[in-house]
Amino acid sequence: MDERRLERALREGPSFGTPYVVRPLRLDPLDGRPSASSMRLAILIAVTALLLVGLLAGLAALGGLIDPDRRAANGWVAFAASDGAASAELDDRDIYLVAENGVRLRIIGDDSEQTDQICPAFSPNGRRLAYGQAEGRGADFGVGPDGEVIVHESNYRRAELNVVDIDADGNASDSQTIEVGGSLPPPCATWSADGQRVAFVVSMTSWNNPELSAPDSEVWVVTLASATIDVIPDVFATDLAWSPVSPQLAIANHVAGESLSNGAISLYSADSGEVRTLVGPSGVSKLSWSPDGLRIVSQRGENAEWTSGPRPEGGRSLWVTELDGSRDYLIADGFDTDHGIGPEWSPRGEWIVYQPICDESHVFPGAPCREESDVVLIPADGDLESRNPGDGEVVIPHLQLPGDDGSVPRSPYRVTWSPDGKELLYWTFGGPTLAAVPIDGRTSPLVLQDSEGGFAVSVYGGDGLLPTQSWAKSTEDEP
Repeated sequence: MDERRLERALREGPSFGTPYVVRPLRLDPLDGRPSASSMRLAILIAVTALLLVGLLAGLAALGGLIDPDRRAANGWVAFAASDGAASAELDDRDIYLVAENGVRLRIIGDDSEQTDQICPAFSPNGRRLAYGQAEGRGADFGVGPDGEVIVHESNYRRAELNVVDIDADGNASDSQTIEVGGSLPPPCATWSADGQRVAFVVSMTSWNNPELSAPDSEVWVVTLASATIDVIPDVFATDLAWSPVSPQLAIANHVAGESLSNGAISLYSADSGEVRTLVGPSGVSKLSWSPDGLRIVSQRGENAEWTSGPRPEGGRSLWVTELDGSRDYLIADGFDTDHGIGPEWSPRGEWIVYQPICDESHVFPGAPCREESDVVLIPADGDLESRNPGDGEVVIPHLQLPGDDGSVPRSPYRVTWSPDGKELLYWTFGGPTLAAVPIDGRTSPLVLQDSEGGFAVSVYGGDGLLPTQSWAKSTEDEP
């Protein structure tokens, strides 16, 4: 299918009704202590996990069917970019795929449309891609011919989430559309582990307006097969993450009436529609599940109430929470952040990566860091009480590429894991904007896509978050 036919199919994709089910979000009075029902759920999860471990061990013993060292192979990387061909009045981004062998494809959008398409997210099996779309442009600023700052107000309209099938060659087909509407930005979705659902934030507020709270903001959970939408109302979510082993959605949420600096962790069950508190209001802003689904790491202390004057220093920390409520322990503290997607657990569970602001600029030695972040790996096991600060941590060397003269910062806005857990995908500003960086410290980084010649990779997700599932597992060897 050529690009224009595909674009038309995406716009005129199959119509269907979207029944809405409202699921009120209620923080229970236990301030994060598990209820009896949640304890039973946690015990059931733990028992199921033990049974699964036993089953896998049995299979391996019988026929060597399970290879514990096998890693998922890396497939396509999806990203949004503007190629500079659109009108200067419109920030028109399209969806591209790029592979480690250098092949690049534009699969969504063209040079003539006036539609912003962002936040591509692969399903866990790598066979489907969700992305947000809206006509118009988002709020932005530019520089005029005399150096003056020009502010562009958002004029988004007709926002929707689209889902397409992706074959091994990168061809997109068969669209499904979930209409969001209004003047909202394109939604940024994240997939459930079984690929049956996506979740995204419909936000009426923003970190840019920290005096506001959560009323009217929502989380939508879409069951794709039936196009049913469960709505969790009156919650401004700063992060969403699905459990890798169950249909549970973790929400870093800020409930109506609460300060945006007082985020909690709520767990939503897509099967029952029930919502319970895992961690009470404690400044939670970002989170990620462990691969076994038994723990959640969260970033806390976002200093959301800071609006002017010196930025508070060293106010961030990382905590790991056991799903059964038995432990909530500190693994890193005393750092600041600027960019980043928060802590992210590695696919095999050995590491947690996060992005603290560096102590000294890599571009201007002796100067304080501003938008430059370090990339740090922390061993996933062990708290600060059982090890000295810094023990076992690995700071990934600052990204340097052939020809660098040190004048361009290679610090990433965001990093995400490769499916095989051997590399980190850097979304950088300045110079090359997509690079695969091995964590072994020995293999050279690989530039996947640069931003030369007017082609600009988007490191932002509009008013939402860039999903972490932008790098698909390979499907070439699957039936």
